[in-house]
Amino acid sequence: MFDKKFGNREEIILEPHEGLPDSSHRSGFCPRCGKQSSFVLRDSIPVTLDYSVHAMSQDGRRSYDALDQVSVLFCRHCKQGIAVIEEVWIGDHPKRNGLKQGGKINFHGINWWPLTEANLSKDIPKNISKVFNEATICLSANCPRASVVMARRTLEAIAFDKGETSKKVLFKKLNALTDKGILHPNLSDWANEIRLIGNIGAHFDPITEVSTEDAKDLISFVRELIRYLYELPAELDRKRSSR
Repeated sequence: MFDKKFGNREEIILEPHEGLPDSSHRSGFCPRCGKQSSFVLRDSIPVTLDYSVHAMSQDGRRSYDALDQVSVLFCRHCKQGIAVIEEVWIGDHPKRNGLKQGGKINFHGINWWPLTEANLSKDIPKNISKVFNEATICLSANCPRASVVMARRTLEAIAFDKGETSKKVLFKKLNALTDKGILHPNLSDWANEIRLIGNIGAHFDPITEVSTEDAKDLISFVRELIRYLYELPAELDRKRSSR
């Protein structure tokens, strides 16, 4: 379809994408405005070339495939550009690791500019917003272990804000919030998943690793948890007071 605003042809997005965008996933969380949006690809420039494989043109010139590239995407919500450093993947592994099997060629974002901030509502306590923003910045800098550790720390900040100020372990604090009716049991189960993966991120384990997808999923859940606990109640109170 043709995009009148940016004047170029945009591919139809075939599947939803909840993480940060790249040229293969042109929807998701905008690191500039902090909104879920769709994106227009303006251009991509190869950065690192694969000199092991080349094609020869009719005039005798060689061309090389890229191992990584920089792409510029424009957010349809804020109408501003972002830059994404992307690795070329073949199937389910990076091309730079060597050909293990065939597959679809696509691009995976590994760093984003500007650094991601959540642009959270003022209804959320500042100490919680600050910690959660660190989690999103770590994710945009391709540091999934640091991101999940900060996601876990966000849970600790929430528990403290909701009255669990003792030195009990986080697991017991989350259970206490559930017993008080502050956390729905389903939310409590998810919160404990964040706690466990945060523990994995904080402690070295040569077998168990934290993936970028793990970090993206946790960030998305914590964001919804914050909205459930702080933003929605505040919005409801404002509507009630305006009647």
